[in-house]
Amino acid sequence: MDFEEKKNYLGLYRILQAKILRLGQMMDEQSDNAEKYLKQRENARTMRNKIEDDIDAVDGGLLTEILSQKYICGRSLEEIAFMTNYCKRQIERLHLKALDRLVIS
Repeated sequence: MDFEEKKNYLGLYRILQAKILRLGQMMDEQSDNAEKYLKQRENARTMRNKIEDDIDAVDGGLLTEILSQKYICGRSLEEIAFMTNYCKRQIERLHLKALDRLVIS
């Protein structure tokens, strides 16, 4: 799997988060379809948790934190550089290293 495919996979996290919230609202508004929405929400949660587990398995340290901040929290590499006290270019290199180490289970 190449870097772009891994980025797309990790980018699903925020889409799944929005879907979970939307399905929760739909369950409240359309109680006759609540069971259907509940199942979809659980599937989205399972996938979201899988992405979190894959990120945590990278190294449990700085590389995991970079992926978490970028794909879970939605921060830019520049913001991550500021937070971690690294230059942006170094964070870019570490981001690529983290993507390289990412194994999608």
